[in-house]
Amino acid sequence: MTSINKPMNVPELNLEPPVSGKVRVSEDMQQTLALLTGYGDNKRVVLKASDSGVLATASRRIADVVHYTGVGANDEQIGIDIACTEVMVVGHPDNTGLIWVRPDKVATVNNAWPLPANGAVGFSLSNLKQLNMLIVVAGEKVIVSYTR
Repeated sequence: MTSINKPMNVPELNLEPPVSGKVRVSEDMQQTLALLTGYGDNKRVVLKASDSGVLATASRRIADVVHYTGVGANDEQIGIDIACTEVMVVGHPDNTGLIWVRPDKVATVNNAWPLPANGAVGFSLSNLKQLNMLIVVAGEKVIVSYTR
């Protein structure tokens, strides 16, 4: 059985009493712990599960929905500065023209995803300001939902 000489700080585990000194961990427990923690932003994080113990592998809940309206023909817009994990972009149901969207670069008709009315596309982003939109027809709208 392996001993851990340096305790790992994983505050989400809420261990009582706090772990100190050498901890003996069996091989099967080592494997279990390795599977139940992840590594992101230079720290260990506990993977989330539902109340019934099902590992969370789906998208997070929607944090909010925002609308963008074109102020003129071929209006280029970017999302607002809000941290997020994923976005779903939808062309407003009343739109008559296309909306062009893409992450990280200016959206054009030659490099972006076309969205007709009720058309939708999703992207993984870390901030809503990474979303670029080209609203071709003045007054038409883009609906964006995002998760955190």
